[in-house]
Amino acid sequence: LFPNYHGSSHYGLEWVESIKGHYYELEVPDILKGVDHLIAQGMVDPDRLGVLGWSNGAILTVALTVATDRFKAAAPGAGDVNWISDYGNCAFGVRFDNSYFGGPPWEQLQTYIEKSPLFRLHRVTTPTLIFFGSEDTSVPTEQGWQHFRALQQMGKAPVRFVLFPGEGHSLAKPAHRLRKLKEEVAWFDRYLFGQPTQDNPWRKEGSPLEVLLARSRQPQVNGWFGTLIKGKLIPHTVPVPALGDVRVAPFEVTRAQWAALNPGFRFSPTEGNLPMVGVSAEQAQEYCRKLSQLTGRMFRLPTKAEWEKLQHKSQGQPVNWERWLGEPPAFDDLPELAKLITPVGGPAVLLKPVGSGDLAAVAEGMALFDLKGNAAEWVWEGEKALLLGGCATCFEDQTPPQGLAGFRVVEAP
Repeated sequence: LFPNYHGSSHYGLEWVESIKGHYYELEVPDILKGVDHLIAQGMVDPDRLGVLGWSNGAILTVALTVATDRFKAAAPGAGDVNWISDYGNCAFGVRFDNSYFGGPPWEQLQTYIEKSPLFRLHRVTTPTLIFFGSEDTSVPTEQGWQHFRALQQMGKAPVRFVLFPGEGHSLAKPAHRLRKLKEEVAWFDRYLFGQPTQDNPWRKEGSPLEVLLARSRQPQVNGWFGTLIKGKLIPHTVPVPALGDVRVAPFEVTRAQWAALNPGFRFSPTEGNLPMVGVSAEQAQEYCRKLSQLTGRMFRLPTKAEWEKLQHKSQGQPVNWERWLGEPPAFDDLPELAKLITPVGGPAVLLKPVGSGDLAAVAEGMALFDLKGNAAEWVWEGEKALLLGGCATCFEDQTPPQGLAGFRVVEAP
């Protein structure tokens, strides 16, 4: 139901101004009459009523939760609850409030108290989801805090407050609009339909938190990623439905895993989870041969086609120059940047432990890491080995330096 209640647009000036001196008195009955009409027509379940709105729609949403307990869930965004503070804090509070309430609060105090839902929120039992932008001056953000705090302290209705940083009276960022929709769906699923969703609306695939959580689920031995076979630390693999029966290692081969099959290689214990780099395609193939011999399973390098299927799924911030600088460098900047890091160890100093960058979800609970940065990766295309994926000092469309050449293994059926 999207009603044209008294005071709304499209019905002329007289209709718009009809609520002056009668704020809430006409609009709330209009909306409830519309609801009753739909119920009478058999179009709406009276036991599953929800209400939401933004700005004036939120003002009336709050008023409806005060007026009745018929609504099982509400989601107001940027709505007033206290007209006394609005007079001083709203960018146009003086003009608006004088017009609708007949003067300032020091002359019409009783009117302001009677019209402010804040002083009647003890009646509210409707689960309420509140949205606000942190920089709103049309309906000041403090209105949301007053609404939230009152319901929270009274404890009669579940309440949640979602504050969008940097936003004004309307949501400009697509990510915030999407977040709002997800929050609303989750709220109404839970309180209107009794089917709470399992996913949290604030979780974003590829975010640093999601990378951290996914990495924490990977098997480790004494703090190093991998599993033990015959006393040797080897990469573990996960199923990837997009590749059929082929399984893929979540990480690039680490220094600890490399050392397990190459006893002459030495590394600092603190570097065990860094990707093994400076590896030629032939050395990577030899590692796969040794791994196959040790386990009795078939390991190899991925093909270019397999690798590209995985890489396009990856989200989040790769380990590359953009991560280190905070913004992508110009192509002409790269030689100067290379000079800067030479005294401190060269390109390898920019490597991070595996699982520090981008994330590709490939199945329920399964993920691959660092497909777009950190170490470059050897793959096969026909009879030719290629380095793909960008690296800590280059982007995906640039040729990686040999010193940052690494690899991950796949397990064939």
